[in-house]
Amino acid sequence: MPSSNTYVISYHALRRLIGILGILLPFLCLGINAFVNHYDLLNNPAFVNAKYSCPYTAGVNLKSSISHFYYTAAGPLFTGVLITLAIFLFCYKGHAKKESKDKVAWLTDSLLSKLAASCALLIVILPTGSDKPIIDNIHIYVSSDVAGLMHLVFAALFFVIMSVFCIINFRRNGSNGFIKNAEGNIYLFCGIGILVLLLILFIDMLTGSTNSGSSFVFWMEAGMLFLFGLAWLVKGKSVVTEYVIDKL
Repeated sequence: MPSSNTYVISYHALRRLIGILGILLPFLCLGINAFVNHYDLLNNPAFVNAKYSCPYTAGVNLKSSISHFYYTAAGPLFTGVLITLAIFLFCYKGHAKKESKDKVAWLTDSLLSKLAASCALLIVILPTGSDKPIIDNIHIYVSSDVAGLMHLVFAALFFVIMSVFCIINFRRNGSNGFIKNAEGNIYLFCGIGILVLLLILFIDMLTGSTNSGSSFVFWMEAGMLFLFGLAWLVKGKSVVTEYVIDKL
């Protein structure tokens, strides 16, 4: 029995970590980039060897999308968080497939988590592109249009998979239906919310209604990551979410 309890606790902890990483990612990137720019750390001889370094020109703190932080001083953090998230998702097996009347029983936690992990890694391997010069680029390159497009595709797939997790997998009650309580409603809200925000971004991309310097995409992505993280925190039985659910 102790090993069973340890198994349950570890899965709750893993879910909470996934949720926390998702929620914090945009704000950690923004905070680190703003901190480095404010104190001009990449031009500070205490941190960089000016003899072998190019002068760093700080850009705006808030980027047009979370992915654009890849090119900034917050790039290592962006990459590290996504790789960590991918590792956690690769390790997550969830509930195994059960014999039932569920028509999508093949959509197991293990399958979806591994697909999402693969997307997270490909988001890092194929950075976003840019339609204008990046003055605060800490790399010596910018992704091609093809790589940038693939980045968008895998980012969209990641969020679609997460919405499926929320709408279907997290709401399964172990038999033939979905849980119908406050917890189940939160999962449904998060899943639908992710799809709605993703649709808004898709329409915005097609119409080109937002200029490239706007932070609209950043906040839409932050909203999707918040919903993603909230669902995983609820599934992980965090103290805060358990308290809120009890009050609903």
